[in-house]
Amino acid sequence: ATLYLRRAFTQRSPMDWGLFLFYSLVVGLFVMRTPARRQAPWPITALALGSVVWPIIGLAPAPVGLKVLGDVVRALSLTGMIAAILSLGRSFGIAPADRGLRTGGLYRWLRHPLYAAELWFYIGYLLGNWSWRNLVVFIVALILIVLRIRYEEALIDGYDGYARQVRWRLLPFVW
Repeated sequence: ATLYLRRAFTQRSPMDWGLFLFYSLVVGLFVMRTPARRQAPWPITALALGSVVWPIIGLAPAPVGLKVLGDVVRALSLTGMIAAILSLGRSFGIAPADRGLRTGGLYRWLRHPLYAAELWFYIGYLLGNWSWRNLVVFIVALILIVLRIRYEEALIDGYDGYARQVRWRLLPFVW
């Protein structure tokens, strides 16, 4: 969060202000998170951490891309990320754990709106910074997030009933 705050002041980028806000919420909600009733085993926790860190260290600026379109997609996605994390509230965590089922806010319409918004953010980055490297990073991130979703859904008590009410995981009418 402090990195994006510093960049927001030096580069005067609205995207950096948004990322500062998002990561400040991540830190705050992580610190205040509800204690877990059940937690994933350590290999699943490592997978979850990998799904967070991989895009951060893997995505790289590229000279080719649709910069304006990529920035628009990223800005809209960042808005979704902030709304999703606020909807999740104190149930937010990095590793899959049962901190209680959240069904309000964006979770009324999509089972994993934070992951969906993050993936769209990466797509926006890919659009603005086209490279084969960034495409591979995106595909690996997608695979890691899908695996993370599978473990989370199996871990949270009462998830089956919620899944019957909210059909779509990441993309309405697709999955």
